[in-house]
Amino acid sequence: MSAIEFGEYLRRLRKNRKLTIRQLDTYSGVSNSDISQMERGERGVPSPEILQKLAKPLGIKYEELMKKAGYIEETKNNKESAYALPESEIERVIKETEEHYNVNLHDDPVVLAAMRQMIQMLAEAKAKEK
Repeated sequence: MSAIEFGEYLRRLRKNRKLTIRQLDTYSGVSNSDISQMERGERGVPSPEILQKLAKPLGIKYEELMKKAGYIEETKNNKESAYALPESEIERVIKETEEHYNVNLHDDPVVLAAMRQMIQMLAEAKAKEK
């Protein structure tokens, strides 16, 4: 998705929530000039850190914004794959990994998104082997 397409998408999300740019600035901590430039496609696709700040006030899951911005590959047909793991199973694997290595993967949105994608890809590859 280009910066302009993402900007239009961002503007639609904001307007659907009936938020002004100033309100989104207040709720997200992202400056109103940055939001305005993003919506016009002048700043490129926002970083994962900016997307994380925008997700909650826009009423969308962070992972969905990451997909729209192109940081996470969408599954085939943009829907759950026939081999997709349930979210609860992905969370279980992440929790076990955090406990085993004594880390918090939820602190870094980029690492967490990559971990989710990797778990899903491994599960799909294993299921297709059978």
